[in-house]
Amino acid sequence: MKPIFLLFLIILLSCAARLKASKPPHIIIILGDDIGWNDFSFHGSSQIPTPNIDALGYNGVVLNRFYTQAICSPSRAALLTAKYPMRYGYQGIPLSCGEDRPLPRNVKLLPERLQQLGYKTHLVGKWHLNAARKADTPTARGFDTHFGYWNGFIGYFNYFAYQSMEKDYNISTPWTGLDLHDGIKSQWQYQGKYATDLFTEKSLEVIDNHDSDKPLFLYVGHLAAHTGVNGTELGVKNLTETDLKYSYIEDAMRRRYADVLNQLDKSVGQVVQRLQQKNMLENSIVIFLSDNGAQTIGMYQNYGSNYPLKGLKFTLLEGGVRGSAVIYSPLLTKKGYINNKLMHITDLHTTLLKLAGGRPKWFQSSDGINQWGSISRNLPSLRTEILLNIDEEEGFSGLISEFGRYKYLNGSYLNGIYDGSYGDSGRSPSTPPYEPNLVLESDVNKAIQSLPSTSPLTREKINTLRNALDINLCNGKNRTEDLPCLGECLFDLWNDPCETENLINQKPLILTKMRLRLNTFIKQLIPSKKVKVDLNSNPINCNTTWIPWLDQGACNETLNHDLLN
Repeated sequence: MKPIFLLFLIILLSCAARLKASKPPHIIIILGDDIGWNDFSFHGSSQIPTPNIDALGYNGVVLNRFYTQAICSPSRAALLTAKYPMRYGYQGIPLSCGEDRPLPRNVKLLPERLQQLGYKTHLVGKWHLNAARKADTPTARGFDTHFGYWNGFIGYFNYFAYQSMEKDYNISTPWTGLDLHDGIKSQWQYQGKYATDLFTEKSLEVIDNHDSDKPLFLYVGHLAAHTGVNGTELGVKNLTETDLKYSYIEDAMRRRYADVLNQLDKSVGQVVQRLQQKNMLENSIVIFLSDNGAQTIGMYQNYGSNYPLKGLKFTLLEGGVRGSAVIYSPLLTKKGYINNKLMHITDLHTTLLKLAGGRPKWFQSSDGINQWGSISRNLPSLRTEILLNIDEEEGFSGLISEFGRYKYLNGSYLNGIYDGSYGDSGRSPSTPPYEPNLVLESDVNKAIQSLPSTSPLTREKINTLRNALDINLCNGKNRTEDLPCLGECLFDLWNDPCETENLINQKPLILTKMRLRLNTFIKQLIPSKKVKVDLNSNPINCNTTWIPWLDQGACNETLNHDLLN
């Protein structure tokens, strides 16, 4: 072979390698619903094994100071817009079925931007960001396909969404109807099939049908572990087997919750395994997170546990907003560690869009920050504060500042009914010990370990990381009582992550500074656009099916006539 030809071949191969390395990564976000801090076994409790989710974090990065919004619609809005929900009136309680409150159309969502960059974009599962018009449904807001539901929750087997009408109209009988769609078409034929299995199968179909030479964005919004049907169901496939498997859990409903979460964990394993089988995992970023904390008691009670954190879903205490999040990618420079840098759910949008090749002007009005340097190399976070929420109707607000050290709260949701310490510790003598072998033998770990140049995961590393993540003792503090934060509260999250001591009298300068900063955000507030349920949205008007009711002819377009006739 002539030297000049050999040199040309080397240059050509080098360029090809660089081109392959610079290909935009596949992005997979798996979002659990209402799952508590203590319900993931990597946080220290072995009561509910989550080996696949654990393996993502142990092989990748556990985001240990990651914050979400306190409830579902705002969290999803923050993720897809990279903006605090108070900037477009999405603060407050989640979107109701039959409520017309669309995301502003002048704000480009993450899938819309990724489409502009050549991505194929798919949503499986929960949307919960308005469906009053077809133009507000996922396939009109950046997703090439959507298989799933538009509202906040559905039945695990019947796929019916439920809406109470007492508060808005004093109507005693709730509205209910099918909320399962492929694009715009209703999907009655899946009734009886378990929701987690169905959404997993549809996610695997997306991966199987994808041209792996093109970048993929797959967003999986699971029903698990939100309650289903009328807000009380925890659907399991076999109750007898569930009770036997989790017989060491005293509460029968928490046993069901455990199985709901276990099925979700298996789903994560199947998705990661399929990415590896398609040779896509080596250029993928896989993120798992919960949209907010668990709802141990009260409305939509799911028996999850945020222990030892204080507060539930709906609250701005750590139990409501300190998110459980892990990320794995072969593209990470540093892997297998705990990241303690301050991060917010809006940062995922900005970080992923930057990695995908987003244009500079797209980030000019973003509340999200590009955190790839911090995640991939454990560099300092560029974020110094997080606006947790401003709810002008319920009269409470909150801010984390001083590089994540202090949290300032002013008031509580519904006068603090969820401000206490709730949830199973998961550490009773009857609870089986943690099994690192379950992690090592999980589908996620096997898929990751099959990739070239992957450092082996060992029992010793698993135990080291898990022990470091366990805040069970709350830094040695003993909580004597849990008073709701009805006025002002100031907590030192570095030294008191369980928010046991109110420091408003000890830190006057910090308190003044954070008041002023929160007031700056209050001046930027767009009032909540929450409206009543539209009486025209009643699913009884269209064969007991939720439809984009404000569009003429939506009923005919939505119904799957081949199955109904």
